[in-house]
Amino acid sequence: MNRLLDYRTDFYSLGVTFYKLLTGHLPFPTTDILELVHCHIAKQPIPPYEINKTIPKPVSDIILKLMAKNAENRYQSAWGIKADLEICD
Repeated sequence: MNRLLDYRTDFYSLGVTFYKLLTGHLPFPTTDILELVHCHIAKQPIPPYEINKTIPKPVSDIILKLMAKNAENRYQSAWGIKADLEICD
């Protein structure tokens, strides 16, 4: 809210994409547009590893960091994402 969009917005979208790919569910299961906006702004999704026990917790943590509400709490570069994914290997 009241922020400029930058590359970290793409990281949020990447987190949502990973969430859907790995859990089979969107992070916020609602069809109400206003509620969906509210969820993306103010609610935390259920951690992916709680939905699908085969998802390693470190991978789940990466997804949640990608989806952090404040852009400052997300990855600041693709290199950071790459480094954390390599550690999970």
